[in-house]
Parts: sequence; C-alpha cells; structure tokens
Amino acid sequence: MQRVKFIELGFKKNLDTLIVCLGILCLVIGLTSLFLFPSSKLSGLSGFSAVLVTFPQFKSFFYKKHIVWNKVGGNIKINTKSKHFLFSDIENVVFENEKLVLNRKNKSEMDFSLSDIHADDISKLKEIFNNKQLK
Repeated sequence: MQRVKFIELGFKKNLDTLIVCLGILCLVIGLTSLFLFPSSKLSGLSGFSAVLVTFPQFKSFFYKKHIVWNKVGGNIKINTKSKHFLFSDIENVVFENEKLVLNRKNKSEMDFSLSDIHADDISKLKEIFNNKQLK
C-alpha cells in the first residue's frame, strides 16, 4: 500500500507561505543592497530569493501521489493522472470497490483508482470531501 501526501493550502496552514515571505524579504534586501551598496555581498540574496519563492511551486513534482486542496477546490494526482476540481462543481462523491468517483453537476465524472492506496489515506480523503460538501 502506498501513502498519499495531503497538502492543505492556506496562509496559516503550511510552511510554504513562510518560505515565500522569506524569499520576498530576501529579494527586497538583496535589491536594496544592490542599488544602494553595489560592493556589498548582500546583493546575492536576490538570487537566493528566487530559489525560495519557486521551491513551493515544484513541491508537487516530488510526490508521486498527492492531494492538494483549499476551501474552493483542489488537485488530485493519483497514478500519474492529475485532475483539478472545484467543490462547488461536485454534485456527489462515491467511494466504491477501491475507486473514487466524483460526479459533477454537468453530469460528467472523474474516476480515480484507489486500489494501491493505504486505508488511512482513503479515510482522510473521505473526511475532506464530507467536510466540504456539508458547507
């Protein structure tokens, strides 16, 4: 059984926001020192800030199976298929025979195979969809 990485997006929910804010701060310090003190070594912070700001964007490439969501919608990547969904666009969610089916309001479906996913991760996925459908 393989595990799924769950990432809830939000300003106070994860470390990524802090990393991006630190990157922006390094950019401001680096550019300020570049123009005010050209011989200063602090101007190298502007290059380091690019790494800090882009790191959270590439985090999804490190995980083979991950689910990213916020209050509006999310992205599910299971078995190399990545699909985006909106909670307001989903009519109902069906977990049956190791399969996740998201029925949309426009009568289309999104299917995901959960055959090699850990049982704890399936229950967490059910909890996410149940909490968002109640609202």
